[in-house]
Amino acid sequence: MYIALINVHGLVRSKDIEFGRDADTGGQTRYVVDLARALGEAEGVERVDLITRLINDKATGPGYAAREEELGPRARIVRLQAGGLRYIKKERLWSCLDEFADRLVAYLRRQDRLPDALHGHYADGGYVAVRVAELLGLPLVFSAHSLGRNKLAFLASQGVGEDKADERYAIRARIRAEEEVLSRADLVVASTSYERDELYGLYERRSRPRYAVIPPGLDLESFFPYYEYELPGASIPPEQRQAQARMRAELRRFHFSPDKPLILTLCRPDARKNIDLLIQAYGEDKELQSMANLAVFAGIRDDINAMEEGERQVLTDVLLAMDRYDLYGKMAIPKNHDPRTDVPELYRLAALSRGAFASASFLETFGLTFIEASAAGLPFVAADRGGPVDIAANLGSGVLTDTQDPAAMAAALKSVLSDQDAWIRRSQDGVNNTRRLYAWRTHVEAYLKELSSLGVGAGPAPARVDAAAARSPIARRFAGARRMLIADIDDTLLGDPAAAAELGSWLESRREDLIFGVATGRSYESARSALAGSGLPAPDVWIAGVGTSIRYGPDDAPDPGWDAHIGQRWKPQAVAAALARLPFLRLQTEEGSQGRFKLSYYLDESEGAAEAAAQVHAALAEAKLWYTATFSHGRFLDVLPYRAGKGKALRYLSLKWNVPLDRVVTAGNSGNDRDMLIGSVRGVVVANYEPELEPLRKNPRVRFAAAPYARGVLEGLKAVFSEDA
Repeated sequence: MYIALINVHGLVRSKDIEFGRDADTGGQTRYVVDLARALGEAEGVERVDLITRLINDKATGPGYAAREEELGPRARIVRLQAGGLRYIKKERLWSCLDEFADRLVAYLRRQDRLPDALHGHYADGGYVAVRVAELLGLPLVFSAHSLGRNKLAFLASQGVGEDKADERYAIRARIRAEEEVLSRADLVVASTSYERDELYGLYERRSRPRYAVIPPGLDLESFFPYYEYELPGASIPPEQRQAQARMRAELRRFHFSPDKPLILTLCRPDARKNIDLLIQAYGEDKELQSMANLAVFAGIRDDINAMEEGERQVLTDVLLAMDRYDLYGKMAIPKNHDPRTDVPELYRLAALSRGAFASASFLETFGLTFIEASAAGLPFVAADRGGPVDIAANLGSGVLTDTQDPAAMAAALKSVLSDQDAWIRRSQDGVNNTRRLYAWRTHVEAYLKELSSLGVGAGPAPARVDAAAARSPIARRFAGARRMLIADIDDTLLGDPAAAAELGSWLESRREDLIFGVATGRSYESARSALAGSGLPAPDVWIAGVGTSIRYGPDDAPDPGWDAHIGQRWKPQAVAAALARLPFLRLQTEEGSQGRFKLSYYLDESEGAAEAAAQVHAALAEAKLWYTATFSHGRFLDVLPYRAGKGKALRYLSLKWNVPLDRVVTAGNSGNDRDMLIGSVRGVVVANYEPELEPLRKNPRVRFAAAPYARGVLEGLKAVFSEDA
């Protein structure tokens, strides 16, 4: 097998992962690196690419600028540039993802074979994986790691409204991407049954994909048991012994009685981790304070004032709570630690003291820290909901409690610390069961079994799109052109006859180095009729029916490869039946409005556009259908095969005829043009555009013309050709 893992955000590198540097570089980053490395070592896997974003930023250092980095004999990190070179946090990456997807297709096209499967991680990786898998016809696997609807519910419980949540976290884009990938994925890999049943259960399209619960593995060489330090002649690397001494000295800076048992918590400075509640539980219980010290490792920092608002507030609250309960000499809150060497030693130090690991987080989707602590022999206390429920049942090393109740949290910690026989039993069970259930070898075996059940690796490698066509006259025409223009017809090319004629003359003068194509919601026959007598030349390529038909001039020959490509999983009768019960939809009856791969409807304008879209998606998801729904002008709906669309047809042409997308100029004016205006292409929005395209102003590759109709197209073309000169 050749497997491609997509993890767009975070600081991804092969070693010394900056775990906890910021909210983007947490457990997910280490998960994908360890998964790629473990897959590369598995029998039957020929190659693994972990594909991420290339970053060359002084703020992050030089470790993320190499285009390729080895992870092992058959695994590597591949970095693609998109959205510039500066580090961009995940909430601001959404406008760069279409460009990233285009760059990924170009990268895969250069390889000697296509991957057998794409695995998107987090919502943004899923967004990219959907687009690449649809174009290349590859199986799609998804892991969310955390989910937007759950986060939105938490923010609401903290008094953060949806608009504020969207401004801060781009939560709506994230949830839309998660819904989309659930409607496309062949397999969703969850870490716990809670994640599968409860968190994915919040989604409208939850019932579409197949799920597999496969807990992540752990680097057991790093997280060895604490008692190895107590064994004579134990072979422990000097680096680890030095890290333990360093962490022991660091904690002694804070604790008056350093030999007491240690309650350890280790997490990002995130409000959802409820660090202040753990301090409250400790601070309000004098008996617990007499029994143990507390150590809070909340990320890595130099200056709290220089941190982001959310992290700054969490750490400020922690320091205020420490002061409120007068925990000086009892509580440590160190500023720095090495995630690679120091974190395993912190668990072992706490275990050597007969302490406990504690998390007051209200909800953990999984909880990797509980497994790390257990592997080191340290029992844990965690919430009686979410991922810890599975982990405690599997390992026998945890005590679950209501973490929202400080008294209950304190009582659970005292029960772990006070019963030494139970402590030893939990410690031993944690060590033994972690090695049995949470090894990467176990994870990879289950993962590859699931891929095999999808047919991955069972046959020849996926074929390229119509590779043999590269020798045709059409291919020579595409290869000889300097640029390609693909433009919408209605209210873009047409609308001003004089402007259309002016554009037509300019196109004729560039005939040798410019391919001219149209992309329209009209049928091919209707499009030909509309362009007749317009003054525009006959197109070299027609994308008709909202991307459901491709034809080539001068003979207007259809592309059978495109028909076969988009026909996969298309069930028009089932789509019509699912939408028939929505009273605000009415089938269009004009000639050419319906097609083999297109169902077109009028929307009742009395129904709100957002509400109508939600009901359409819900009806089609309930029927477990694969589809693309395109809304435009606030009153039209086109339902297409899931691989169809103007932008997808454009990318198919790019792939098939080897036309780099950065050589393509696109032009449009409405929502059903959006997917061909974004990504690596140079988009032009004419001045008479619909409001639904306004968000594209933030995209540096999209030009908003000052002129309307064909004159706006010409304005954009001249600017692009001038920049090329």
